[in-house]
Amino acid sequence: MIPFARMHGSGNDFVVMDDRAGRLRRHRQALAQTLCDRRRGLGGDGLVLLSNGASGHVVMSYVNADGMDGEMCGNGAGCAVRRAWELELFTGSETVLDTDAGAVGAALDGFRVTMTMTDPQDERLNLSIPTIEGTLLGHYIDTGVPHVVLFVEDVAQANLAELGPEIRRHPLFPRGCNVNWASGIGENSFRMRTYERGVEAETLSCGTGATAIALIAYRLGLARPPVKIRASGGGMLNIEFDESPAHRLQNVRTTVEVERIAEGTIDEDWLARRGFAF
Repeated sequence: MIPFARMHGSGNDFVVMDDRAGRLRRHRQALAQTLCDRRRGLGGDGLVLLSNGASGHVVMSYVNADGMDGEMCGNGAGCAVRRAWELELFTGSETVLDTDAGAVGAALDGFRVTMTMTDPQDERLNLSIPTIEGTLLGHYIDTGVPHVVLFVEDVAQANLAELGPEIRRHPLFPRGCNVNWASGIGENSFRMRTYERGVEAETLSCGTGATAIALIAYRLGLARPPVKIRASGGGMLNIEFDESPAHRLQNVRTTVEVERIAEGTIDEDWLARRGFAF
């Protein structure tokens, strides 16, 4: 039997597993596809594997539901921190999470997790993006994962089903990207929807996407920190940050609230029938 937990942050859901023994990582891509299947598996937007790192850090390996390795996932990182604490990978209320996007500091307060994100990279504002709906105005930033942000009057009216896949694979963004729509709902507050790379569908929340919206909104003069982002799954994410004298955005802190839905064990016979051998 292999232990697992089902967790979510603002509706962005994951299978989270202890891989301190190191036997899951080499199967991670196929394992993510199998376990994240919503009809024949446990269901989830991605798979999170946890292990010990150097200097007391926790290592998070993140794989999207389609089997594509992900550099980072904000809500997944929040779930990883809470689960790592439950599994006693660290004690106290603070740790450092090592991700493929870099080290992420984390502070735990019950089921609320505040992460000090990697500094944003490759800001590109006011891009003209040719699409099936004409040329759209978008903004690009890498917050650990590449994101495009489009501000609209009402996110509920966004043509996410068609524009999401198109922009996600647009030639302007050779690495691929998550695509986020945002509309204002009050001072320093926005509602978001996200088409997520690797899930290849809309997700109910995206932590790095919420961070991207907050940072781009600040750059455009639409908001000042702290910025609140309401995800389509109903949760609220809080983003704070500083600007250096050189006008670089830094010390980005993203707070998410996570929940453990269930925990249990996966039958190794079930996995063996799907070609896994541990």
